Order: sequence, then C-alpha cells, then structure tokens
Amino acid sequence: MLLQRLLLLCLCTTFFTSLYAETRHIHVIQMLDDNSPTYLIREGSRSIDYGVQREVDRMQKALGISDVHYYRLNGHNFNREALDFVVDYQLAYQERDIIIFVYTGHGFRDAGSSGQLPKLYFGGYENAMEGDELRFRLLEKNPSLLINLVIACNSTQVDQRVAPGRPEDSAPSSGRLASVPTGDRPYHVLFSDQPGYTKVIDLVSADREYETFLSRDGGIFFSEVLYALQEVFADQRLTSWPGICSYIQEQTLLRTQERGLRQKPYCAYNVFKAMDNEVPTIIVAGGGDAISCRLARKNLRRDQRAELKALRRRHRQEIRSLRGRDVRRLANMRQRQEVGKMKYVHLQAYQRKSDACK
Repeated sequence: MLLQRLLLLCLCTTFFTSLYAETRHIHVIQMLDDNSPTYLIREGSRSIDYGVQREVDRMQKALGISDVHYYRLNGHNFNREALDFVVDYQLAYQERDIIIFVYTGHGFRDAGSSGQLPKLYFGGYENAMEGDELRFRLLEKNPSLLINLVIACNSTQVDQRVAPGRPEDSAPSSGRLASVPTGDRPYHVLFSDQPGYTKVIDLVSADREYETFLSRDGGIFFSEVLYALQEVFADQRLTSWPGICSYIQEQTLLRTQERGLRQKPYCAYNVFKAMDNEVPTIIVAGGGDAISCRLARKNLRRDQRAELKALRRRHRQEIRSLRGRDVRRLANMRQRQEVGKMKYVHLQAYQRKSDACK
C-alpha cells in the first residue's frame, strides 16, 4: 500500500510538472559598442557581454526555458539599420516570450526632451534613436516580459559637433556574489506570463540629466544589476520588481557617493495591456510609392507573423500533450527544424517584396 501511494505521488508530481513546463523563449538583443574609440566603453562592453550571458544562462536554467535567441549587434553591426532589421523582422516571430534589450555605448538627450530613456548614439547624431521609441516598438511585439538594460549617459547634448561626453571611472566596481550558490530554486512569479499584459522593467544607469561612469568591468550600476539577479535566483530575498528597483538604486547611489561620483540610476516597473497587432495605419499624402512599399512589406510581415504564431501555438499544444523527457526533447528538435524552415521561406518572400519595391 505504501509503495502504491509513493508511485501515485510520483505520477501526480510528473503530471503537474509537465503541465507547468515552459514554452516561452528568451530573446536577447545586445547592442554593445565594443569597437568604440573610448577605451572604457570598449572594455566595459566586453565585461557586460560576459555578465549578461551568465545571468541569461542562470535564468534559462531556473525557469526551465528551452531556447535562448541572441541578436549580437556589436562591432560592425552596432548601427541603427541592424537594430531595425532585428526588431522589424527577426523579432516579429516571438509571442508572449521574454525580451531582454541591452545597450552599452554613448547616450544623450535633446534639449527639451520629455522622454525618460536616453537617445542611443550610433557613431553620429543623424542615426540616433530615441530609447522611448524603441521601447514602444518592442512593446508592440506583445512579449510577456520586457527588460531594458541601458548603460549610457542621459544628459542634454547641446554641441552636436562632438560625440556625447564620456565620464570615466578607472577603479574596479568590486562586484559581489550572492551568499548562496545557484540551485534548482526558480523564482517563477517575477518572470511569469500574465496573458493580456506585458511587464516592463526599465534599468537605466543614468536618470535624466545624469551621466554614467563606466569602468572596465561594466561599472557599479551593472554590477548591482547582476547581484540583484543572483539574489533572485539564489537567496530569493528580492521578491518583487519594485523591490529590486529600489535595491539597485540604493546600492548604486551608496557606492557612487563613496567614490565621489555624480551618478543617479533609474529603475521602474510597469505593466501594460498587450497591444493589438491590428493597429490601423494612417497613410499621409505625398511620397505614395514609398508609402505603398512600406505598407506592402508591413502587411506581408503581419501575415507571416500570424502564420508562425499559429505554428508556435500548435507546437505548444503538442509539447503539453507529450510525456517523457526523451520524447519531448525529440519533439523540440523537430519543431526547431519546422520553425527554421518557415523562417527561411518567410525571409525569401520578404526579400523578394523589398526588391520589387526598389
């Protein structure tokens, strides 16, 4: 009788675990200016690259997520065109996934700007992108969770004949480690999917009209972000996003004041209603051919997104119905091949449409 009860308990545990299995993916967009002529930006970017990958690996393991997609826009790909392609084309395939956007480089504000995030600087002011605009475009992808990690200055730039300022901090930030090693204790509440809503966490190293002091190891702010994430998945003492924001801000301010630096970070947590993909497009008179081409490409991408979302839904339903680790692993491999094939076909159709409009 006791053996039967134990077997029943094991079966129930396996059943409910399979029901809870994660079907989301993690998408990491990294824009790190690791070819910057500024030494500390270049070296700090490399440290941030390593730190982000380590924490994403920890997140993937803790949440039980199978796939992580990296879009590394570093080096020669550190430009607005590459970012537009990722956001408009490659990222259009996610649905209720986790998006992490990481930017390290120069940042600035225009005089009179009311936005919260800094402008992202890609080697010239003419190609700069408003951080708030990018945030909105990522929200349109309807993720379950969006984390914006921006390490850049956020002060007004009056003289646009020179690149934005580059305050330096040559001392190491002496990063800390969580007191308990990472274990199999995932904290699902913070990263849970709430259908119909998107949770947004903005982590910016500089509040409005403040600058960022970057060091070779990523700087004080970045080390505090890493430490907070380690606490989430280890000690689990930080149990809410507002609490995490307060902790990062307080620790960063404390450590920068000890070093005599003027740096004030910004961190905020907001929840947005999921955006409807069927937002009507307003056509402005003039430039009809260019507008028609953009509209045609947009309609094609909308149809392709719908097609691949239907495939992703079917895959999720299939995975939930399967039992056994090996069976699920084989199904995941087959599903990746199906998704890859569909993406390739979509890319060819998109390129043909774009070439026809030139």
